[in-house]
Amino acid sequence: MMKALLKIKLLSFFKQTLQNKKTKQSKLKTIAMLLLFAYVGVVFLGMFYLLFDTIIEPFHLLNLDWLYFAIMAVMVIMLCFIGSVFLTEHEIYEAKDNELLLAMPITSRDILLCRLFMILILDYVFELLIAVPALIVYYRHMAAGLLQILILLIVLFTLPFLVMTLTMIMAWIVAMIMKKLRHKNLIVLVLWLLFFVLYFFGVSKIQSYIMYLVENGTSIARAIEKGLFPIYHLAVAVTDIKPLSLMYYLLTVFVPFAVVLYLLTTNFIRLTTAKPKQKKIKYHEQALKQKNILSSLFVRELKHFLSNPMVILNGVIGSLMIIIASAALIIYQQDVKDFIAQIPFLDKYFVAAACLFSIAMGSLNTISASLVSLEGKNLWILKVLPVQSRDVLMAKLLLHLSMCLPGHIIFGIAASWVFRFGMIDMMIVVMVPNLVTLFVALSGLLLNLWKPRFDWINETVCVKQSLPVFLTMLVAMGMVFGIGYGYIKLFTDYIAINDYVYMICFAFVLIDIALYTLLMRYGVKKWEQIY
Repeated sequence: MMKALLKIKLLSFFKQTLQNKKTKQSKLKTIAMLLLFAYVGVVFLGMFYLLFDTIIEPFHLLNLDWLYFAIMAVMVIMLCFIGSVFLTEHEIYEAKDNELLLAMPITSRDILLCRLFMILILDYVFELLIAVPALIVYYRHMAAGLLQILILLIVLFTLPFLVMTLTMIMAWIVAMIMKKLRHKNLIVLVLWLLFFVLYFFGVSKIQSYIMYLVENGTSIARAIEKGLFPIYHLAVAVTDIKPLSLMYYLLTVFVPFAVVLYLLTTNFIRLTTAKPKQKKIKYHEQALKQKNILSSLFVRELKHFLSNPMVILNGVIGSLMIIIASAALIIYQQDVKDFIAQIPFLDKYFVAAACLFSIAMGSLNTISASLVSLEGKNLWILKVLPVQSRDVLMAKLLLHLSMCLPGHIIFGIAASWVFRFGMIDMMIVVMVPNLVTLFVALSGLLLNLWKPRFDWINETVCVKQSLPVFLTMLVAMGMVFGIGYGYIKLFTDYIAINDYVYMICFAFVLIDIALYTLLMRYGVKKWEQIY
C-alpha cells in the first residue's frame, strides 16, 4: 500500500508541475518550466559558491576547517526549514484528503510516511543547492580521502532527517495555533511575505555577511561548539574523520526523529481530524441589504481570491513589492537622491523612470489570467445563475484592478512627494501604470478564456503553472522592455522623453478600449461556450 501511495503522489506531482500530456503546448510549457527551474538553481548555486569560495581560505589559515562544514550544515538546515515548514503543516495536518485516506484500508503510518517522503525529497533538493557548491569549493582547495568522502555522504544523506524533526514539531505548533485563530489566511500571507522580504534583504547583504564570517570565524566556532552539539560533531566527523563524533551526530538525528515519528503515528488520526472549536453566533434580526448583480459577483470573486494565501501571494506579488518600494522610497529618500545624483542626465528622466519602474513591478501581477481557471468544479454555479456573462467577466476584471491599482497610486504619490513632481507629472506617474495595468488585466482574462484549465487539484496550480499566467507575465515583461528599449533605440533623437510618455499614455488608452471591446464580444461568447 505504501508503494501505491508513493506512486500516486509522484504522478500527481509531475502532472501538476510538468503536464505529461503529449501535446505541442504541453511540451513547450515543460521546456519553459525546466528552464525556469534551471535558472533558479544556477542563481542559488552561484550565490553559495561565491560564499564558500570566500570563507574557505581564511578558515583554513585559522585551523578551523571543521567550521566550513558546520556553516554548510547550518545553512542547509535554515534553507530546508524555511522552505518546508509550511508544506509540512499543509501536507500532514491540513491535507484535504486526510479523511478520505483514513476511511480506506490504509494505515495511518503509511499515510504519514508517504507525506514525509515527499517532504524529504524537497529537503534533498534544497540541500543540494548548498552542498554541491560547498563540496566543489572544498575539493578544489583541499585533498580528501575515501573515508572522508564516505562520512560526508552519510552526513548529507541524514541531515534532512534532522530538519524534518524540527519542521514536524514547528508545523504541529503552527497547526495548533492556526486552529485557534480566525484570520488564518491573513497570518499565513503575512508570514510568507515576511520570509520573502527577509530573503531579498539577505541577498542584498550577502557580501557583508561573508565579511562577517571571515572576520569573526573564531568566535563563531566557539558559539557552534558550545551551543550546537550535533552540528559541531557533524563537522568534526567530516574534517577529522572521527567515528565517535559521527556516532554522536547520528544519535542526535535519529533518536529525536524516531520519537517524533512515533508520537505522530500514534496520534495521527486525532491530530488530523481535530476540528477547531466553533463559536456560537447569536442571531440578531436585521434588515435585508440588497446589492446589484455586479457588486454581488465582485464580492464573490473577492472572497474566493482571499481564501487562499498562496493564490494571493502569487497573484499580487507585484503590488506588494510596489508598496514596499513606496515605503522604502519615503524612508530612504535622501539615500535614493544621492544615488540618482551620481548618474548623469538622469534628472531629465525622473518621470519616465518612475513610470517604467511602477509598470515593471505591476507586470508581475497576473490575477486575471487565472480567475476563470479558479472556478474549477464550481463553474456550473455561475452557469446556472440568472446573471449576464458580461457581468461575470466584469467582476473578474474589477477584482484584478481593485488589487493592483492602489499600489500604483501609492507609488505615484510617494515618488511625486520625494522628487517634487508637479501636478501634471504626478498625474502621468499615476495614470500610465494604471492604464498598463488595465491592459494586463484585459489581456490576462482573454488568455484565460482562450485556454482555461479546470483539471487542477490545488488552486496554486492555476496561478503558478498555467499557460495563460505564463503568457500574461511574458507579454507584460516584454512590454516593459519594449517601452524602455524602444525609446532608447528609436525615438531618442526625435521625441522628448515627456512627449514619449504622453504618446505611450495615449497608445494604451486606445489599446485598452480595443481589448475591452474584444472582451465584451469574443470574451462573452467564449465564456458562454465553456462547460
